[in-house]
Amino acid sequence: MITNRRTLTYVAIALIVGAALALAVALARSDSPAAGSAATAAKTQAQGGVLGDTAGVGGIASADPAKQEPMLDKFTAKDPFVPLAVATPAPNPTSTSSPSPSLSARITVNGTTSTVVQGDKVPAGSPAFTISGITSGDVTFAVIDGTLENGDSSISVNLGESVSATLESGKTYELSVLSIGGSGSHNGHSISVLSITSSDGTAMVTLKVDGKTYVDTKVGVVLSTSAGEIKVIAINVDAQTVTIVLGDQTITLRAGQVVVK
Repeated sequence: MITNRRTLTYVAIALIVGAALALAVALARSDSPAAGSAATAAKTQAQGGVLGDTAGVGGIASADPAKQEPMLDKFTAKDPFVPLAVATPAPNPTSTSSPSPSLSARITVNGTTSTVVQGDKVPAGSPAFTISGITSGDVTFAVIDGTLENGDSSISVNLGESVSATLESGKTYELSVLSIGGSGSHNGHSISVLSITSSDGTAMVTLKVDGKTYVDTKVGVVLSTSAGEIKVIAINVDAQTVTIVLGDQTITLRAGQVVVK
């Protein structure tokens, strides 16, 4: 009887141990999916980190213009056979009648004759005008104090002409331009045409050379003057002009005109 009890006891212990082992195995199997899930989660997290890094790199690339792809639609196609247009600067306008400081002029102000250059003041002693410009065809007189009666500040007188200039004060000046030449040319010889007339159908001219008068000179006459030989080759009474030859120069003058050679 005692032996049977021992046997039953051993069998019971063996069953208990076996059940415990079975339970342990069952518990171990139920925990392994959790571990797998943890590993999967870790792997997913790692992959998420990689994805996050990739997104960061893409953000950096988008912030760097050098790494961006060019927008080709912003460029306009060019025909390589069409030459490029080159802008050329417009030439500065020039004027042949602009004042030149290298010119001088023989002028008369209220009957007093003088040789002037740009910047001179006339008449001497009580100047009312400044010579503001001299061109090959005229002389400009600028009012020193005030204006002319018409409101202008200056007046231009053409070569060979005389004009009356009245200031706003009421004082009048007779201005004449006798000749225009290079500066210092007044040291040369003065030739003036005093009159051009006609007698019995014959045209005649009266010339004045360096203060000496040659009256009623006809076409073809050669005058021996201080300026050299002067030959009269044409006289136009209607146009009031005379053409002379001085040395190798042919000069056409109007009545009242003076030149310095």
